Amino acid sequence: MLAAPIVTLPAPIARHLCADLLSRPEPLGQRLAALVADQIFAGDARHTVTLPPQALDVLLGVLLEISIDFADDLSAEACGFTEADIHDVIDLHLHHYGPLWDC
Repeated sequence: MLAAPIVTLPAPIARHLCADLLSRPEPLGQRLAALVADQIFAGDARHTVTLPPQALDVLLGVLLEISIDFADDLSAEACGFTEADIHDVIDLHLHHYGPLWDC
């Protein structure tokens, strides 16, 4: 069972995440991008996003994929965040809310 269906994202990561999800051809990416975009407010430095448990699981997986992209073609200067920033988001979620799934 999912501990908490929320995650807090710094604004640059939230924007990059939405762009990444919108670039994916599968409908799930499009729906998830819409769910996240609806909860991003201009001028806020951090966004707390509430999602259905399965969507949060997908979102955290996409964040891990983005962190892997830093080895290939992303740079902190280009996107406004570092690989460590992404891991901080994931770690903060796990620290406050526990593991994603109780087995």
